[in-house]
Amino acid sequence: MALFGKPRVRDATTLVIESTDLRYLTTHRGQVQLWGSTPLPQGLIREGAVTDPAELGRVIDALFVEQNLDRKRVITSLSGLRSIPRLLTLPKLQASLMEETISREARKEMPISPESLYLSWQSMPADDSTQRIYVLGVPRELVDAHVRALQAARLVPYVMDLKPLALIRAVGQAEAIIANLEQEVLDIVLVVDYMPAIMRTFALGSEGLDTAGKIERLLAELAQTIRFYNDSHHDAPIRGATPIYLTGRLLGTQEAAGLVRSALDRTIERPASPIPAPDALPVAEYMTNLGLALKKVPG
Repeated sequence: MALFGKPRVRDATTLVIESTDLRYLTTHRGQVQLWGSTPLPQGLIREGAVTDPAELGRVIDALFVEQNLDRKRVITSLSGLRSIPRLLTLPKLQASLMEETISREARKEMPISPESLYLSWQSMPADDSTQRIYVLGVPRELVDAHVRALQAARLVPYVMDLKPLALIRAVGQAEAIIANLEQEVLDIVLVVDYMPAIMRTFALGSEGLDTAGKIERLLAELAQTIRFYNDSHHDAPIRGATPIYLTGRLLGTQEAAGLVRSALDRTIERPASPIPAPDALPVAEYMTNLGLALKKVPG
């Protein structure tokens, strides 16, 4: 299953399921047409997982009826929590051997059994004798509960994408640092050569932090992530000039961006929409939706 690809905007409905709310954004003829959100009952999403698929399906169905949203091409996101990425270097293989070989190598490389994961992969550029394969393992229980909720909402699961990958696509930079902060989840992504060099997702719901505390946690995890990467890549570290893109509802204000900017000696970027959109669109809050709208899909 393809994870990356040249972005192409199509008519689509994107749906992001956060712990606090559902966010939808639609595109038509290559432009953002409509967006909005509806709150979710507390506890319905816990650490990125759906606790009651039937109830979530009811809420999604009501949203689609109320907003008259198209159900045919719905692109949804999955949390990055407990997902495992790996970059494998393999000898050139026949296409018929790829699935078996990747599954075997993933069993060696991933710290938990691949039988508990759905595996997706894509070939990356390499030399004549080897090939690089980006492999992503997503917990089966997370995906299965998500699919059951969509089915309960009378939606045919069309395309799903991992939230950090959607953010990379929306930012669209060869090298970048992405910090995405929501009420109960923090995502940190390091992008090198347009690919996720590191993806980390943290559940914050049980920590009892206020917004300032969550930003402090973001700063600490960001420093640790950059340090870890640079210690492992002395020949090509993340440069001091690499910008940090702030996304997510809690980083969508000037005040929050100012707190981050004052604590870091780096360029801080407020993200711009990669798709033509009305000025009223709160881009930071809908950045995942925008990345979903850019996802390359069949057909």
